Amino acid sequence: MISEEDLMDIRALSRQGYTYAEIGRLLGRDWRTVKRYLEDGAQPVYSRKRMPSKLDALKPVIDQWLAAQPGLLATRVHQDLVRDYGFEGSYNTVRRYVERSRPKPPARSEARFETRPGFQAQVDWSHEQPIRTSSGLELPLYCFHMVLGHSRDSFCRLTGSQDLVTFWACHRAAFTHFGGVPHELLYDRTKTVVRQHVGRDVTIEERIFHPEALASAHHYGFSMRLCQAYRAKTKGKVEHDVSWVRERLFRGHSFTSYEDANIAWLSWNEEIARQRVHGTHGEIVAVRAERDHAALLPLPPTSYVVVDRTTRVVARDGFFSFEGRRYHVPDAKPGERVELVLGATELEVHSLLDGRRIARHERGRPARVLPDPVEDSVSLAQVLSAFPDPEVHHRPLSRYEEAIDG
Repeated sequence: MISEEDLMDIRALSRQGYTYAEIGRLLGRDWRTVKRYLEDGAQPVYSRKRMPSKLDALKPVIDQWLAAQPGLLATRVHQDLVRDYGFEGSYNTVRRYVERSRPKPPARSEARFETRPGFQAQVDWSHEQPIRTSSGLELPLYCFHMVLGHSRDSFCRLTGSQDLVTFWACHRAAFTHFGGVPHELLYDRTKTVVRQHVGRDVTIEERIFHPEALASAHHYGFSMRLCQAYRAKTKGKVEHDVSWVRERLFRGHSFTSYEDANIAWLSWNEEIARQRVHGTHGEIVAVRAERDHAALLPLPPTSYVVVDRTTRVVARDGFFSFEGRRYHVPDAKPGERVELVLGATELEVHSLLDGRRIARHERGRPARVLPDPVEDSVSLAQVLSAFPDPEVHHRPLSRYEEAIDG
């Protein structure tokens, strides 16, 4: 094998017109070697000499620790090496070795599973690009997704909030859209479904699920199932729907209101999404959805409406703030605390003194803090000219000289 410098010299001498034999004599190489590197395009293989590391003597210790505790953090390994073994190297040296040497868990095989018609629907939220209104105001845009597991028929509702009231209002809209209720709904551990997030799971449902989630499940007859923690693939059907709808409809959208966004989705869903041949089950989604819808639980005669309550303090101008918007309360005193009863699309204001309703607003509509002027504005010169001329008293200068002389 020749060095990189020799290869450069061979190529330079060849360009100058030297023969293979002449190049070989000049560089002390056989002419066949010169020919092989010039005609066959052979490339020398270079290997960098490995430099000793400060960590070499301690690598068996790290291997022993990782064999006993595979999840041991590199920060902990570096800390103990410095404290107990006098290690003087950097943390990054330890981190790189730990990443290479940590035992890798065996790859788990994943079996694709399908659900029978009407049995399960998967639920999720997505956060989309904000809406820009005609006046230039940016409003947050969230999308509620519910996907029937058998057919992949989906329902989406574009909203400006992900709170408890909106979440269950989207459920009611989805059940109406599908014409029935799935036997089981699959959720991740969202706060609107699960009340306990930290610590081990308990078996008593009342200690896990949100009371409104339990009440909704009892009213509509569905059962609730939670995804395994850190296993988003458990609800892969709705996860795929989130990305699929985003790339084909939501990205780069031009919605100017929530109503415009929902109308656009409804039209797109009927014309494109439900007419496609799904890549998994190989059927047209709308055709397969007929079996899915027919197996759903019937809708109850009445809906279960979830509301929420909170309080706000009325400012001196007669407005209070909620969700970044200002609402007017004409009959409240400045500094008075009022109760808000929140629905999906409306907001009622109640007095805490006697419980009466004192105002009602459409939720999410930005309210004007000050009304537009009825008449045209006038200039400052017109305002000053409207004042009467002040009366000026004239005194002779002799009066001031007498006052000075005393």
